[in-house]
Amino acid sequence: MTEDTVGRPPARTWTGGPAARATSRAAQYRAVVVCALFALAAFAVYHFGGPGESPYKNFVILADAVLDGHVNIENGSTLISYIEFDIREGRYYVIPPPWPAVLVLPGVALWGLDFNQTLFSAMVGGATAAVVFGISRRLSDKLETQIWLTILVVFGTLFWYAAANGGVWFFSHTVAVLFLFLAIFFTIARRNPLAAGLCLGAAYWTRQSTLLTFPFFLIMFSDLWLKPAVESLPLWRRINLRPLLEFGTGLSGFILLSFGYNYLRFNTPLDASQHYLPDNVKAEPWFSHGPFDVRYVSRHVVTAFEAMPIVHSAAPYVTISFGGMAMWATTPAYFIALFNRVRDPRVLIVGIALLLIAVGIPISRAVSGLWDSDWHTYVFPRHINILPFYILIAAAVCFSLRDKFALACWAAIIPTALMLFTFAGTGFAQFGYRFSLDYMPFLFLLTAHTIGNDMKWYHKLLIVLSVLANLFGVLWVYHFQRADSPVFWFLPEENFIGKTWVVP
Repeated sequence: MTEDTVGRPPARTWTGGPAARATSRAAQYRAVVVCALFALAAFAVYHFGGPGESPYKNFVILADAVLDGHVNIENGSTLISYIEFDIREGRYYVIPPPWPAVLVLPGVALWGLDFNQTLFSAMVGGATAAVVFGISRRLSDKLETQIWLTILVVFGTLFWYAAANGGVWFFSHTVAVLFLFLAIFFTIARRNPLAAGLCLGAAYWTRQSTLLTFPFFLIMFSDLWLKPAVESLPLWRRINLRPLLEFGTGLSGFILLSFGYNYLRFNTPLDASQHYLPDNVKAEPWFSHGPFDVRYVSRHVVTAFEAMPIVHSAAPYVTISFGGMAMWATTPAYFIALFNRVRDPRVLIVGIALLLIAVGIPISRAVSGLWDSDWHTYVFPRHINILPFYILIAAAVCFSLRDKFALACWAAIIPTALMLFTFAGTGFAQFGYRFSLDYMPFLFLLTAHTIGNDMKWYHKLLIVLSVLANLFGVLWVYHFQRADSPVFWFLPEENFIGKTWVVP
């Protein structure tokens, strides 16, 4: 689909009579069947291929507290995963925003603390698969391409690992991704600014960083709120406030709920949760500059762009680092997004050369120990080895300046990523770089937009490699690790990079 048609409602045209309408009904029936199959398959794979249940069911605990009439957690000092609990005036509070707890509230009302948060996470994952397929139908006219694109999200990204996990951190990501995709669905498939605002608000009340993706929606709705330029018409008269008010109403409802919830916890409408962490957490070396600081950017850049699995000369040969892995290592299909609108063969050759340098350095360093090389210990000047990635991203943004859809995606990705880069932790313990899930839907849209209707063999190859990478991560963490291995969750970051840890 071209950039002029993506994100716009389909035109009303003559259906061609009974035969054409029958064909249309058959296509709709087929789409419903495929959608249902994706939802069931995703749920089954996430549930039966995951850990089954997580001990880190903070949202079930919070929902149980809400049913008892309060938002603080009783007996918080006896609970595990202390890093996700705040302490204020002797009371314990769950740190992440509470929307996931609202979703599990009916289940907790029926089954109490025995409600399986991980099972519900798999159900959310299945629902997300259905929404993604619905979006893919808007991005491509071909069923085959729609299926490949849905497979990319459902089994070729970190969403698989997160939805199967169900622990407090990953459950937040899973719910946020669902509502981001719902917001996108109501922006480009069933255009409804109010519904899109509500869904983005729900994502925000799950993962606050997702609020910074709002430029995507403003840009994609611009044909509704900004009338075409007319020489005699001033700018202020070209603005139609209704779509903006609808979108803002949906979003602001959740922002106001957040203000009220924070006031109950911290006596302030702002989220002060990172300032009420336990003292032993704030004393950790990786927290040395407080919860947010630009000096943390370097550690995120290293994790997001060059962290590799660990290669051994003996079995099991390859293991993962729970300090994180590069986004392109877990989802190689993201490479496609860097070449949107690139048509000049010379530019393409230069881009591929830069890409080979960017990925070749960390891969060669990861395997250099196999032949007793000390290449992996070489220290580059700050970020010089990641410079090719910076150049590629900057070029991709420049090529997208005249492409409304691609520009909207970058406008969501870049501010969200930069904000997350200033956080003290990089997401450990994890498979991949889990913070990227907060803008993953827009990376997917960029990738799908670049592919278009003409999916090539190398597109399919990159999607297959993405699925295999995530399959390896899920199997290794949830099935191949020894049950008696120690669990190290909260060590300084330098103790994570290059080592293998175990998630229960």
